[in-house]
Parts: sequence; C-alpha cells; structure tokens
Amino acid sequence: MKQIRRGPMSLSALRKMIQKFETTGQLGILPVRGRKQIASSSFEDVATAVFEASNQSPHGSASVLVFSRVLDMPYSTVRILRRILNFYPYKIKPVHLL
Repeated sequence: MKQIRRGPMSLSALRKMIQKFETTGQLGILPVRGRKQIASSSFEDVATAVFEASNQSPHGSASVLVFSRVLDMPYSTVRILRRILNFYPYKIKPVHLL
C-alpha cells in the first residue's frame, strides 16, 4: 500500500473504489472517448428531406446547409449522413425530354 500513495490515486480513493466494486460489481468508469453514435431517426429524417427537396427543386438537389437548418441538426452530421446514404449534390441527370 505504500507504493500506491506515490501513484496518481490516493489511498482513500483506492479504498472507496474497491468498496464500490465489492458492493456493485462495477467500477463505474464510463467510456467517454470516440465518436458519438448517430440516431437511426436521423437517417430517416435526412433521407426524407433529401427526397422532398429533390422533388421540389428544379435542379433536383439542395445544399447541406439548407438541410441542417430545416432539420435543426449540425452541418457536419447532415454532411456525413448524406455521404453514408449515397446522396451526392449536383448529380447530373436529364432535365428535359429529348
């Protein structure tokens, strides 16, 4: 126990951690690093918004900034979801019948 005192944790903190582990079976250390998960409802919201915008817009596309404002989501989240869902802006498609 003497060498533990020199470490980053005090002796009383270590005793409390051991006592907590014995009573609950868990240390209570939560993972905080890494990328946050995107909710599945966000996928559906972005997909429906893109389909609606492509039907209403004469060009068939709209910017990520517009979607982020309409859906009240961060710009980066909408951009990532568009990439995952394979929705690309300014996709060339015929507008007039030949």
